[in-house]
Amino acid sequence: MSEPALLPVATGRQGAATVWTMLRGRRIRLLGVLALFCLEAATTLVVPLAIGSVVDGVIAADGSGVPTTFWWQVALLVGAAVASGVLAWLGPLTLARLAETVIAELREAHVTAALGLPRARFEQAGSGDVVTRASDDISRLSEVLPDVLPRLAVSAFTILLVGAGLGSLDLRYVAGFLVVVPLYAWTLRWYVRTAPTVYAAERAAGSERSRHILGTLENLPTVTAHRLAARQLRLVRGSTWQVVRWAMRTRIVQNRLFGRLNVIELIGLAIVLLIGVLLAARGSGSVGSATAAALLFLRIVAPIEALLLVTHDLQAALAALGRVVGVIRLTGSMPAAPEPGVTPPAGPAPATGRDHGPLLRLRDVHYAYLPHRPVLQGVSLDLSPGRQVAVVGATGSGKSTLASVVAGVHRPDSGSLDSAVPPERIVTVTHEVHVFAATLRDNLTLAAPDATEEEVFAALRAVGADGLVAGLPEGLDTRVGAGGHPLGPAQAQHLALARLVLADPPLAVLDEATAEADTADAHRLEEAAAAALEGRAALLVAHRLSQARAADEVLVLEDGRVVESGTHGELVASGGRYAGLWRAWSADRVG
Repeated sequence: MSEPALLPVATGRQGAATVWTMLRGRRIRLLGVLALFCLEAATTLVVPLAIGSVVDGVIAADGSGVPTTFWWQVALLVGAAVASGVLAWLGPLTLARLAETVIAELREAHVTAALGLPRARFEQAGSGDVVTRASDDISRLSEVLPDVLPRLAVSAFTILLVGAGLGSLDLRYVAGFLVVVPLYAWTLRWYVRTAPTVYAAERAAGSERSRHILGTLENLPTVTAHRLAARQLRLVRGSTWQVVRWAMRTRIVQNRLFGRLNVIELIGLAIVLLIGVLLAARGSGSVGSATAAALLFLRIVAPIEALLLVTHDLQAALAALGRVVGVIRLTGSMPAAPEPGVTPPAGPAPATGRDHGPLLRLRDVHYAYLPHRPVLQGVSLDLSPGRQVAVVGATGSGKSTLASVVAGVHRPDSGSLDSAVPPERIVTVTHEVHVFAATLRDNLTLAAPDATEEEVFAALRAVGADGLVAGLPEGLDTRVGAGGHPLGPAQAQHLALARLVLADPPLAVLDEATAEADTADAHRLEEAAAAALEGRAALLVAHRLSQARAADEVLVLEDGRVVESGTHGELVASGGRYAGLWRAWSADRVG
């Protein structure tokens, strides 16, 4: 049984290690940026002490006029405000340049890793999960990281400075702080235990919603043709409701956090004010000292609460980072050894594979997507150099699954697969052809980046598509795909077949590659496919039996089993299932 290859999530330690590695060569800059934020924190602490000094000065003057030191104290306040403003502008600007560079590299690493995933794992996980990680999760990191790093540094530094400031006024003021520390620690412990699960579930629900939305939009013609709109809408609605539920749960956790923080702040401030009143009443302290202590306590409460709030943001960011790094680490840790049952060539892949014997051999292969629901049962076939095997059968008979096994997308659950061609040298063309938003030249040279213009035109001529270039306003340099010059289904299919020629694989798989063409284009596409496959081993999932007629061998699948095999002529003469399919298909062509 083949289990779904869900994309993994990295641990917090693994995510931090990846980011630390990406900071190599930038760590001194990062320390400099954090120093700017610490200086900003120091300037803001001048205000409480200066105000306390002003209060004492005014009381000491006792209505006799403005104290001599007042204007110096005002100048100090203004200078601290200006310095704080400059540092508050410079710090985030410098950090943004550093953080956004690292995040951009993280996004590129994720996309590169996603493109390197085995097709089976990518398809089973679904495009929604990959897209969400590359978009929503990276965006969350971009929003949070430039804010979290300075808040961590500023909060830790501020707590140290404020503690020293309170102690310099009177050590008894520190008692108010010491009382609330256990309360903050208890709140932090509760939050760290509660939040990660909720945030991870929220991100996973977002991926599930994206999977349903993208799956519906990408297969819109099928959804419309089979009247599946109501079903897909129910799936999207259900997954969206899950997103809302988990978002509300995160808000509930946040509200509980904020409520506890407010209560703790009230307790601590009341204790500090009580100590200040008692000290002033006994003559052990001044009103200015009490004022400064209260303002300093508010300053120390803010960074402590900021640390807890950073924990809130950090949980969301770590959940996002874990999902992104999970894909990066997955491809980075992939073994270089071949998959079991696949024999690699001793050296570089030859142009035509083995000199003797089949390029690929299946023996008694079984495969299932779900337990006890076999899709392939005991399938055997040989694909030799230059030999083309067509597979026909009713919808659901296992044709596309067989094509995926041959292409290396799925590994057999049992039986043997012996291949002289590594999976990356097997080219698959399906009926769902994607035209990239790029020039026609770029779309073609994806298969052969070093191809010359002559080789590109030769590939187009080989599949009868050289006229396509002549009809484009800028020839090969015309932008096609989304936002560019539109290509019809038949033109897109010709493009895919020309790419196959440029890739020059020893083994090709065509899964109903001409199914999207209408009757007028069908014959031209079949000729193009035949030209692209000339001299290659090929497996063709035949939508039109005219392709099966031209093949060297025809396999008839029924419920995942090969029920007939032979040449077109042999099977028609035998009067079996294929003969019935041929008669029905031929009659339809005549009608």
